[in-house]
Amino acid sequence: MDPWKERRAPYGVQRKNDHREDFERDRARVIHSSAFRRLQAKTQILGVLDGDFHRTRLTHSMEVAQIGRGLVLNFVQRYPELKDLLPRLEQIETTGLAHDLGHPPFGHGGETALNFAMYDCGGFEGNGQTLRILTKLESHTPKYGLDLTRRNLLGVLKYPVPYSKLCKKILPKVSGTSKNSNEQQAWKPPKCYLDTEEEVLNWILEPLSDSDQKHFREQTLPTQSNHGFSFHKALDTSLLNLADDIAYGVHD
Repeated sequence: MDPWKERRAPYGVQRKNDHREDFERDRARVIHSSAFRRLQAKTQILGVLDGDFHRTRLTHSMEVAQIGRGLVLNFVQRYPELKDLLPRLEQIETTGLAHDLGHPPFGHGGETALNFAMYDCGGFEGNGQTLRILTKLESHTPKYGLDLTRRNLLGVLKYPVPYSKLCKKILPKVSGTSKNSNEQQAWKPPKCYLDTEEEVLNWILEPLSDSDQKHFREQTLPTQSNHGFSFHKALDTSLLNLADDIAYGVHD
């Protein structure tokens, strides 16, 4: 079996008379998840001059999925010799639909507030929460979340280094009601996955050699005042980021 189509759940087998392929099942699981529906209540950005009908993270995610699909079709047309390396259309759509599931209300301000509140319990970061939702919190399975294929989990993994290895050494002591913008900004989390998903990360990267895994996880070290950051991401993730930037730049 293709290792990139494997799922974590030991019972994740193809059901009888289910004509869908693995990546099509992934897309369906994301679309029908409660986390995906919740995106309709999270504003992507306020366009005050454009009326009161604001773009939500749900519509943004749909746009990213469509743009990602268009990018893959374009690459296949221009570089047919690379077709086998590119993600399937269902894959890039799935990652586009799923990429914002973990981002809280109130944008990066909400993310910063949650990181402050959860710091003693491992912190909070929106992309890391996305992975946690997909692999643990969604109720499609008892223990494995939506139990997506390995390749789609790799596709949404924007930052393959854990919170604890990237977080800066010194954070200001502030009250929960502080209005000091500098203090608030200092609590923005590093771009990472959450340490509670370390076992998930090890499983996702299992098909890679030890040297490739080490290379994929390369990072800069944090300092007292600055977070570290990761260097690498998968091809599918790079296409996802490109689609995300296009959607954000054009509409927001």
